[in-house]
Amino acid sequence: MEAKKDTSGSPLKIFRREESLRSRQHRGVCVRVIYEWDSLEILRTEMEPGSTLEKDEVGKFPVIHFVIEGSPTVLAGGESNDLMPGDSIELSKGQEYRISNHTSSRSTILSIVSKISAQEKGQAYGVASQETGSASSH
Repeated sequence: MEAKKDTSGSPLKIFRREESLRSRQHRGVCVRVIYEWDSLEILRTEMEPGSTLEKDEVGKFPVIHFVIEGSPTVLAGGESNDLMPGDSIELSKGQEYRISNHTSSRSTILSIVSKISAQEKGQAYGVASQETGSASSH
């Protein structure tokens, strides 16, 4: 009989694939939320050959997509670009785009979604700077 490790007091939290918070599969695209915290989400998207990821499937928030596997094509601002593993693309809130997998193999993308606006971010940093500044002046 194998002893089970007690990790309840550990600061390390491992998120297993099967424990994803939620996922959605639609027309050959599986979007899985693997981490969610306040205004940040990390998604893992698997795209079957011939499938397309529309921006609304991720949300209307600023996002950075990082290609892990495959060679998808992104269409944004009327411009089409082929991506390769290791490439990333930053898209602003409300920007129209779609990512298509026109290849014969699966594409996998890791996405970081920021659910905080630039104005809110600036206010948060401004408050932190003021607090830091006042603390250091004493």
